[in-house]
Order: sequence, then structure tokens, then C-alpha cells
Amino acid sequence: MEARAEAGEEAEGGRITAQLLKASTGEFALESILLLKLRGRGIADLGCLGDCANLEWLDLSGNCISQLGPLAALKSLAVLNLSANRVCSLEPLGACESLQSLNLAGNLVSSLQQLQCLTGLRRLESLRLRDALGHLSNPVCAGGAYRSALGDMFPGLKAIDGERVSGRGSELYQLCR
Repeated sequence: MEARAEAGEEAEGGRITAQLLKASTGEFALESILLLKLRGRGIADLGCLGDCANLEWLDLSGNCISQLGPLAALKSLAVLNLSANRVCSLEPLGACESLQSLNLAGNLVSSLQQLQCLTGLRRLESLRLRDALGHLSNPVCAGGAYRSALGDMFPGLKAIDGERVSGRGSELYQLCR
């Protein structure tokens, strides 16, 4: 685990602050932050994270996050890891139009209907709801047919739960046609 020697680097009361972001990245302006790794910090409130307008890569795994509101402002976000949190409502992610890879393993997504708000994400190629190695899952994964339903909902997916998609959306299928 990474040592956090600097006083300003901890999340204040589980909230992301400008001070935390600047201390974690060394950037002076929040708009300059392109990559951010805040895993396992006890974060519950995303605070001012939406001010990082140019953020492209974000790792918030292993926190206590349940509300994703500030993420709706992150139009450049391509990679998002929210594994091992308390997320059940995904609506704000529908505004992240550049999103290509989304890890939601170990959250509280209980139905395919909750994922419906993500169907407009045309660049989404990888979606993870379950991680067998990390023993992380979502309630929706209890139904065995969720993987095939995801393939129908998101025809552009190339990987589901870390496994290459086979069928009409796969590159192999397109080559064989």
C-alpha cells in the first residue's frame, strides 16, 4: 500500500477537496489533471471532482462512494474504475460521452434496468460488473444470463467482466461475416 506522508493528502472526512487533488497530483490547477488515482482512501463524497474538466483516467476503487453526481461533468473521461464501492445509481455516467472502459465490480447494481442509462455511451468497449479474482460482484450478476443481456444492450462492447465478447459484436464475428 502506498504511504501517504503529506498531511494534505488524506480525504477530509471522506470528501474530495481541491487540496486533496492538488496534493495527490502535484498539479496547481484542477483543469490540468488528466490522470487521478484515489483508491482505498475512505472517500464517500466526490466533492469538487467535477472541476477536473480534462480528466481522462480515474481510479476511485475501494472507497465508500454511493453518489456519482460530479462525474457527469467529466466529458473527457475514458477510463473509470469504481470497483468496491457502494454505487447503485449510474445516471451521471450517461453524460461521460468519452467513456471507453468502466469497472463497476463490487457495487450494488441489482438490475439490468440500472444500466439502461449507459446505452448512449457509443465508445464504451469494456464493462466489468464482476471480478472473480478480486471476489467482487454486483447483485445483478446472480442471474446467469446477465452477460448475454449486456451484449444485447451494448453491441459495441468488446469485453465483459474482463473476457472478450464473442458473437455479433466481436471482431472475430465481423471477420467471419
